[in-house]
Amino acid sequence: MTKNYITVEIEGLQLEKFINLAVESGISLWNVKRISFTNIKFNMYDKDFKMIRKIAKKTNCRVKILNKKGPIFLFKKLHRRIFFIVGLMCFSSLIYIFSNIIWSIQISGNKYLNESLILKSLSKSGLKIGAYKKKLNLRDIENSVLKDIKEISIITITLDGTKAKVEVVERTMPPTIIDTEKPMNIVAEKDGIITKVIALKGQKIVREGDYVKKGQVLISGIITDSQNIPLEVTRALGEVYARTWYESIKEFYLNYKYFERTGREVKKVYFILPNNKIIDLKPVVNNFTLYDKIINKENVKVFGIKLPIVKVTEHYYEKVEKNKKLSYNEALEMALKEIDKEFSTILPKGVKILDEKYDKIITKDKVRIRKLVVIEEKISKEVEIK
Repeated sequence: MTKNYITVEIEGLQLEKFINLAVESGISLWNVKRISFTNIKFNMYDKDFKMIRKIAKKTNCRVKILNKKGPIFLFKKLHRRIFFIVGLMCFSSLIYIFSNIIWSIQISGNKYLNESLILKSLSKSGLKIGAYKKKLNLRDIENSVLKDIKEISIITITLDGTKAKVEVVERTMPPTIIDTEKPMNIVAEKDGIITKVIALKGQKIVREGDYVKKGQVLISGIITDSQNIPLEVTRALGEVYARTWYESIKEFYLNYKYFERTGREVKKVYFILPNNKIIDLKPVVNNFTLYDKIINKENVKVFGIKLPIVKVTEHYYEKVEKNKKLSYNEALEMALKEIDKEFSTILPKGVKILDEKYDKIITKDKVRIRKLVVIEEKISKEVEIK
């Protein structure tokens, strides 16, 4: 019996009549399934398709072939492309073989340990250039390296294509006690382009070069299989670094307006009790039109003991508006100083600056400066899985 069969869909209002005529005509149908009120599908031998079309015409039904299975259909497609198929098979075999060999080893996280020492230990454990991936037991290799190099507290080995990524944590600080029972995701604190992912525990969701948005999951505490079915919920551990950017725009008019303090000051003192009641012993009226206001708060102390009473001192400094004609160079210099001052407060400490760009626009009456700074910083934070 031939193994060549087709899957057919029939659409019409006389489906029962269609089936009865097909059976009466000796046509074999199997896996008959109703899709909807007007549609059914079934399997049949391809040799009977001409008869099916005649029956469909009698019952005003439409016929559509959904699938064809069997050697004859495959042969019809491939008999004129045999050399291409043979070449493709050979090429696929080579690709398969080469894709299962380790061609590079990338080590990260080692600040003090020599990379060659780690590579030597990995080689002794079986992970080296040319190693066959399917023969590697990554967990055994990790344990072997931990025993061999006492300066390493954590090591994680992952395979990314033909590259082995080795991420280590050195024993430079006492280990932090972490509640590993509490399920956590590691998410992005801000937008950025990923530069480094160190996933010590959990399922890595992103990789280098990915653009991520604030709140996006980077390392998931929900471990899933290849079909995205959850297998385990854990606490994700690791760090993620990204390329981020900060922007500042400043404008200075050549007819520069600024404020200058006159030296006159009004001071107002009052107390806030525990019940939030305010006691103003000496009411003061501020009659300044323009002023700077500075508030200082401190707890009242008696013999060095803090009382639950807050002393509030409000300082009002009178100021007046003045004008000054600036040159273009003066305006540019003032704008740059303001931008640098702003960046000194908004940029995280100790980050690596990757790029800086300036744009300036000069018109008849003003100067506009835009500065863009690109840095690499840690953007990951833990968020509890609800």
